[in-house]
Amino acid sequence: MAEKDKQEIELQVKESADGSAIVDLPDGIDMGDDLDDDFEPKQQAEGGSVEEDDDPDHPDDTEAMRAAKRAKRRSKKEMWKNTHKERELQIQQLKRQNEEMQRDLQQLKQIAKSTEMTQLDKHIDDESTRYEYAKMKLAEAAAAGDGESMVEAQEMMQDARERLAHLSGVKNQQTARQQPAQARPDPRMQQQAAKWLQRNDWYKPDLSDTDSKIAQTVDKELVSEGWNPNDPDYWDELDNRLQKHLPHRYNVSAERNSSDRKPRNVVGSSGREASASYGGSNRTFTLTPQQVNAIKEAGMWDNTESRNRMIRRYAQQSRNMEGK
Repeated sequence: MAEKDKQEIELQVKESADGSAIVDLPDGIDMGDDLDDDFEPKQQAEGGSVEEDDDPDHPDDTEAMRAAKRAKRRSKKEMWKNTHKERELQIQQLKRQNEEMQRDLQQLKQIAKSTEMTQLDKHIDDESTRYEYAKMKLAEAAAAGDGESMVEAQEMMQDARERLAHLSGVKNQQTARQQPAQARPDPRMQQQAAKWLQRNDWYKPDLSDTDSKIAQTVDKELVSEGWNPNDPDYWDELDNRLQKHLPHRYNVSAERNSSDRKPRNVVGSSGREASASYGGSNRTFTLTPQQVNAIKEAGMWDNTESRNRMIRRYAQQSRNMEGK
């Protein structure tokens, strides 16, 4: 089958609820090593559009010319990777700076609240002293039989008592506002955590098994690196790292989620299993959620030829990994 015909065949792709996708690979599709450079993701141009290959291979090209073009494509790919990496580092740095600013602002707020409470306590002490002084003056006036002084002392006592009641009420309100604010978790983080727990029902919050303890350790590592639990990327990164440490948990989860669909390989396998139960010799390949997302972000998912090219590329990479 000619190369053009291969690329124009529309592979049957079925997206799954977990973000992955199952691809039917007809026997006519070649998964050879010649895809090494021709099926790299196309470089994103500055404006977000996909940059086409400005120097494609030609049937009349010599092997040297093709090798030079492959080297040029690899160089472009490496440059794109480096640019993308620098961009990611800048984003992470900005996130950390933003978090540091938020922490500094929170500290300033805490200092202001602490100062306010100190001043409030000082006013309460002053009014308490004033109240005791008025009681003493009342006793002296009563002993001297000075009615006018007694009235003045009683008025002073009443005024001090009212001010004390008001200041104590203000302090109680301030204390009540501060305590829930310190104990209440961020609702965004709670929502992300709930979704993660729903996807990973093997995790035990009481850390009663080894896998849960490993998950908590990785979770603490992410926080120490500056990842924000309020950000969905935090939980994606947690899954990515745990998939390396606990592959059995994620493989089991993937199989359970797809139990009502046609059989699929576990994450990290070659994805090239027989599908005789469907009448024919077609093979299947499973795209991971990350691979599906990468194709969509590159703007290739809705383009049959581009999507096929990327699927063949990922299938070849998976086969190469299996052979190592």
